Amino acid sequence: MSSEPRFVDAPVQAARAYELLAERIRARIRSGELRAGDRLPPETALAEEAQVSRSTVREALRMLQEAGYLERSSPRIMVVRAHDPDDDSAALTRAMRRGNLTFGDLHEALLVLEPELTRLAAARADRDDVARLRANLDAQAQQLDDFDAWNRLDQEFHLEIAEMSRNPALVIARTPISELLIPVLHRFMVSHKLTARGLAFHERIFEEIRGGDPEAAALMTRKHINDFLVGWERAGLPVDLQIGEVSDDAIARAGHAAVSAL
Repeated sequence: MSSEPRFVDAPVQAARAYELLAERIRARIRSGELRAGDRLPPETALAEEAQVSRSTVREALRMLQEAGYLERSSPRIMVVRAHDPDDDSAALTRAMRRGNLTFGDLHEALLVLEPELTRLAAARADRDDVARLRANLDAQAQQLDDFDAWNRLDQEFHLEIAEMSRNPALVIARTPISELLIPVLHRFMVSHKLTARGLAFHERIFEEIRGGDPEAAALMTRKHINDFLVGWERAGLPVDLQIGEVSDDAIARAGHAAVSAL
């Protein structure tokens, strides 16, 4: 058995597996783990690691290519496409400022969407869904001090739950909210105490999903979202702070302040 690190960290099994696979690759590009010019593994290797068909891999790569994340350097080689992340960040910041979007706005939106996604997931999850969540949580437990890795796994955990809801409309509605929160979370969750606290909530949500209790799963998700709000406020960040106005350094300092307040 090869000792080489896996490119895809977990099997992909979902009704729209190509979307989930595309999201996992896209998250690695956005986080900077995959950089411009980095070569992706061959389609056969991706299909084997993700446990999907080659046609599923091709569709995921096609989506990413059309979205500007990938390009072909030759007929058989796909690489990460060069782009300026500052341009993306500036465009997103301008959009947020135009809408006067605050952390409180995002918190309210999450309270509407996330518990319902989790409720549906608990009602509709099958054995494979539960196994994927368990594998994700085990990986989180191993990465509590690698904050970039933990945050990626955190994103995947919530994405898995969204996919388990089997409701494409809700998943689509949730996506832009995640896009706005991801940069904040990556800079706020910067301590073992915070990642361990997040994992503890994830474990409790998982137990309700595995037990098939939709209402309890939704309730635990609401508690998880509200706990993050408490951490935000303890860190001295106002709820009405416009997300586009807060600097990366300020968020990182606030994350450390939140640990002291625990």
